[in-house]
Amino acid sequence: MSDDILRQLAAKAGVASHWTDQTGADRAVSPDSLRAILRALGLPADGDSALRNSLSLMESGFNPAASSRFTTARVGQKVGLPIAGQGGQAVEITLEGGGHRIVTSEDGYDGALTLPAFDEPGYHMVRTSQGDYTVATAPERCITLADLNGGAPGFGLAAQIYSLRTADDGGIGNFAGVSALGRAAAARGADALAISPVHALYGAEAGHFSPYSPSTRLFYNPLHADPAAILPEGLLRDVIDRAGLGEEMAKLSGLPQVDWLAATPLRQKLLRALFDALRQPGFAAEPARMDFERTLAEASPLLKSHAIFEVLHATRLRQDRNAWSWRNWDAPYRDPNSPEVAAFAAEHQDEVAHQIFLQWLTGRSYGEAQRACRDAGMKVGLIADLAIGMDGSGSHAWSRQHEVLGGLSIGAPPDYYSAEGQSWGLTTFSPHGLAASGFAPFIDTLRASLRYVGGIRIDHVMGMSRLWLVPEGASALDGAYVTFPSETLFRLVALESWRHKAIVIGEDLGTLPDGFREYLRDQGVAGLRVLRFEKSDDGYIPPEQWHADAAALTTTHDLIATAGWWAGADIDAGEGETEAQDLRAWDRGILWGAFQDAGLVEGERPAPQDTGPVVDAAIRFIARTPCTLKLLPIEDALGVQTQPNVPGTTTEKPNWRHRLDGDADALLDDAAVRSRLSHLGQARDGAA
Repeated sequence: MSDDILRQLAAKAGVASHWTDQTGADRAVSPDSLRAILRALGLPADGDSALRNSLSLMESGFNPAASSRFTTARVGQKVGLPIAGQGGQAVEITLEGGGHRIVTSEDGYDGALTLPAFDEPGYHMVRTSQGDYTVATAPERCITLADLNGGAPGFGLAAQIYSLRTADDGGIGNFAGVSALGRAAAARGADALAISPVHALYGAEAGHFSPYSPSTRLFYNPLHADPAAILPEGLLRDVIDRAGLGEEMAKLSGLPQVDWLAATPLRQKLLRALFDALRQPGFAAEPARMDFERTLAEASPLLKSHAIFEVLHATRLRQDRNAWSWRNWDAPYRDPNSPEVAAFAAEHQDEVAHQIFLQWLTGRSYGEAQRACRDAGMKVGLIADLAIGMDGSGSHAWSRQHEVLGGLSIGAPPDYYSAEGQSWGLTTFSPHGLAASGFAPFIDTLRASLRYVGGIRIDHVMGMSRLWLVPEGASALDGAYVTFPSETLFRLVALESWRHKAIVIGEDLGTLPDGFREYLRDQGVAGLRVLRFEKSDDGYIPPEQWHADAAALTTTHDLIATAGWWAGADIDAGEGETEAQDLRAWDRGILWGAFQDAGLVEGERPAPQDTGPVVDAAIRFIARTPCTLKLLPIEDALGVQTQPNVPGTTTEKPNWRHRLDGDADALLDDAAVRSRLSHLGQARDGAA
């Protein structure tokens, strides 16, 4: 088999056969990796015949989007449709808002039907003799904080939902804590509250609790539902008392960390009891019951599929603990449309309805939390976090198998933080599958994340341009970059941002292609500027040189909090500790010097355990930047040393488990916390 032909095919399919490592050296992707990636893209290359057939397909103008009758454009940009049509034809247009127009086609490239530019965004329908075409017309850029705030800058907090304490949370934070912290932050002048992902995980497996490894991004994690925001308080109290849950809930609530294995089944027991009670009119207020029954009757096919998966997954795991992945199930159950799955759903109708109840309750809770933030004065409110992919064993990959890349894992090539690279065990959409489906999976995912919020943070936003994909079972070093249709994806992001009046933030840390950050700015997507990373060979970049369109942060959930970094709390004892401590001492001096150069501090740098002045200076540093949005992690607002997640570890560190001390509504009451926040914005009228 000719490796030259293999690499030709890879190039035409958007798979890079070479990459540059962190030292600047050129690396070649192995033929085995190229074949595995091409196979996942639907282009077999395992033998000479298959290779030549796939290459012939690509060279013949293979266009998976041709059958989708879907294209994208920008406002003010002419629209070319993939059908023949001369200029001067009358073409009927139905706008998303319901208006109708007759336009005259123009002469276009290569005889394609070309329409004059649309002057308003939306999903517009073009009527042609060959069928209807959707033209998703995006604005020039996304909505920004400046648009919502009259051009003025603002700030927000960032928090992990599970870390927030409220009454009856049973040891896992929920939207009650989000609402409470949101109101408190708004009173201190905040315009946003960024939260950890709320994607659905696996109800049958309490140990699978990383918010960035979802079963699906189309639905939500019921453990974060706030029943008290939706159901009558008397019903909640009665159910807790009758089920005898109060004592254990209080015990788990008092722990310093989430005990997922104990708190999850207890929480699920409460939610099941609430479901049973809600369906008994004698115990529940009618408006809530009727609202749920409407949701149940009108449940979309996607919601029903997710509900069936959850019940089926739990059933299979009870029968066989090795049946974690649906790919290991009996053949009839691997097909969501099989008669056997339909019979299973009918037999377990009550359990399926319960799963739909969980999504109803969580969605309503989510909406109430956003309402609380906006009613308290926030211009944005909640900022959702959209994970980069989903678990290939989960609900989405089972119910929409044609949309995802089987046999590949998203990851990252080696860099200075991970010499061996990373493979995250997540799958993502097939670029060919997206095009063939009119990008429906991507649009659905955006809408699910934007439904109840005023902003979205896209994790690993470079993945909308290219992704490092690793063949199953291979080392992260054996991956390759695969190109995605970035212009189409960013147009859709801008359009959904406009439709939801929501800001967009892109996590653009790590190795990036040249010019990518500038590209994000042109799209109206705010990148991240993290203090610890904003360095050059001469030291820290002065605050006035940070770009105004980015979001400024002191730290992230994947880094130790500023107080912990200064104290060296992230340096493990053992071999190499002395060297690491010496390096940290040097780095402390550089950071303190940057604070001095910015005119924020005077005198000698504090001792490692004297973290307060350093946290205060770090916050004043990002406040000094021209960045329109400043996002402060709650850990730095409180001055604690916690690191929510340590990348590259699982059980070695208490990842995604830390709980904050004190109830969510009182976290910002301390005078030191109020002082820190005052550097970022003024308290709203009436705040103490």
